[in-house]
Amino acid sequence: MRSAARLKMGYYPLPESEGKKLRDLLSFAGTASVIDPCVGQGTALSLVTSDAPVRRYGIELDAERARIASSKSIETIQGNTFDTIVKPESFSLLYLNPPYDSEIGTIANRRMEAVFLDHTYRWLRMEGVLILVIPFERLHDCTGILSSHFASLRVFRMTDPDSVQYRQIAVFGVRREVRGSAIENNKRQLQSIGLYGSFLELAELQPGACAPYSVPPSGEASLSYRGLPYDILEDLLPRSGAWKQAAPLLMPHDDVATGRPITPLHGGHVGLLCTAGLLNGVFGDGENKHIARWRSVKHVTTFVEEDGDAEIIHRRERWTNELRLAYADGRVLKLTESRAKKEGEDHGECTPATRAA
Repeated sequence: MRSAARLKMGYYPLPESEGKKLRDLLSFAGTASVIDPCVGQGTALSLVTSDAPVRRYGIELDAERARIASSKSIETIQGNTFDTIVKPESFSLLYLNPPYDSEIGTIANRRMEAVFLDHTYRWLRMEGVLILVIPFERLHDCTGILSSHFASLRVFRMTDPDSVQYRQIAVFGVRREVRGSAIENNKRQLQSIGLYGSFLELAELQPGACAPYSVPPSGEASLSYRGLPYDILEDLLPRSGAWKQAAPLLMPHDDVATGRPITPLHGGHVGLLCTAGLLNGVFGDGENKHIARWRSVKHVTTFVEEDGDAEIIHRRERWTNELRLAYADGRVLKLTESRAKKEGEDHGECTPATRAA
């Protein structure tokens, strides 16, 4: 997963239009308990079970999203799904849209889609309904579990632009004890879709795409959490001795020079301090109040030397400095040692943020 996706913990909410389509393919025979192990803000679970006699349960790692889900009448545990204890066969409907990522370890790093499915399918009672939302390419990773523990499998392609971006599919199934040739038939069906089929060849997820799946009734469920209290640890961490030792290494601060020089600085001194990044900060007052920030920029000049029939490409690098000014009235200026580049000309390559002055 890219760094930006890791920062949001793999959170890609289901489009509301797709949630309504999923709801149209479900019918509820009575009051049931339903769960979403990656509930997010609870929007998807609310849509999938709208106007149904259900008790909603969810698990969410992010504290703010867990709070929002709780406000939507979803009994939510804030923590890790794998540290949550649930009695097997407690739920009639399992809606699962897991993080699209891989495990991080020394060996056998499975896809998280399969890991979440393997951990949570046992929470579903016999004849309970599974809705699994995953990228099309990850269907093969889940084939073994789906083939051995679910029947009446159907796979649909989602058509919302956000879903198409991640090539999302919805897998429906009913939990049953699958044996013998039925397992092989399921495997062949899923492999013909995931390995040898095409995303665009799948049937679209839409009302009436198949007969509604009947969600059986079930009693109240009980969830308990045995993991670490992440929010409390986050609040206590900055005051711990270990953090005080690790912080200078993990989060280095910019060098700051304070105090009045012994003798007045001449122009050369000021230039050196500026380009070293020691004169960054807020300056001026009134209309001229501004923030100044220096940084180093690498410029690459390319020229070609002909040697007979061959061409030798040379690249010459040089470093310059530029100053960016942000004024209180909204003006932004960039000062460089050379004229501004015209459209189509090569631009300098900036230093990484960790090396910038």
